[in-house]
Amino acid sequence: MANLTKIEKCLKSLGINYKFIELGAEIFRVEDVVKAGVKMDQVVKTLLIRSEFKRGLKFEMDYVALAVRGADRLNFKKIKRLFGTKAEMAKPEEVLKVVKVPVGAVCPIEIGVPVYFDRKVLKLKNVNLGSGDLTRGLDMSLEDLLKAVGKFEVADLV
Repeated sequence: MANLTKIEKCLKSLGINYKFIELGAEIFRVEDVVKAGVKMDQVVKTLLIRSEFKRGLKFEMDYVALAVRGADRLNFKKIKRLFGTKAEMAKPEEVLKVVKVPVGAVCPIEIGVPVYFDRKVLKLKNVNLGSGDLTRGLDMSLEDLLKAVGKFEVADLV
């Protein structure tokens, strides 16, 4: 639910320093972000996963955003232990439906679903992440990102 305009409005309202990085084209993959000039050790990707949880007598689908370093891969065994149920990556059409931006543009700010940061992300000082727009990256301090996200959990995800 967080497009570039909504994210920028949130950041301005909180007085957070940030800048947009022009990527030169629509970019969907971490490798292409690095080719556009962003340092790999600053890339944070936000991935949407889905899982079914039993509520009463029926199962309901829930979505969660997981923010991990660009080079890291999710460990679904750890995620299953964390949530107590099997989870899988949301399909591109689900990402678009749930967060209103395409895969590659997802940002944890104003996303509308619970956000979990991998512990390793918290060791970074500066981050570059999706901005809600495939042609721009969002560059800011980790401290400001956490402030902008507001409510989040920290877990071992990779």
